[in-house]
Amino acid sequence: MDHIAKNKLDLSRLRARLGEKPRTKAGQIRQAWPDIKALFDAGHSLRDIWTWLNEIGIEIGYARLSDYISQLRRRDQASAPAESSAAVPESVPPDSAPAPATNDPLANIRERQSRNSGFQFNSEPDVKKLI
Repeated sequence: MDHIAKNKLDLSRLRARLGEKPRTKAGQIRQAWPDIKALFDAGHSLRDIWTWLNEIGIEIGYARLSDYISQLRRRDQASAPAESSAAVPESVPPDSAPAPATNDPLANIRERQSRNSGFQFNSEPDVKKLI
């Protein structure tokens, strides 16, 4: 019997720490993130959320909180396409599935260069079109 007890992990001590306040500010914001997101979804401002976090003991500067929230939102957005692609029904052919959004910072420049706008020099003009 002792052999079986030694092979099991007792995770209750770890689970008991889930409610404890993390040591780092980033950890504290990550722990509160689901509630912070719910406050944003309810229409509350970052300034109000910042005030309330300081009132409950998460003493953090406004700029630092804004930075952490930006990071968490980017993380959520990065994980969202993976979740949504798994939710595509199998009856939809792969060709008709929406193309994944790309974050190409030069897309607008490439599009502009592909357009034929403005003056285009032709080194061999058509003689019939000349004046």
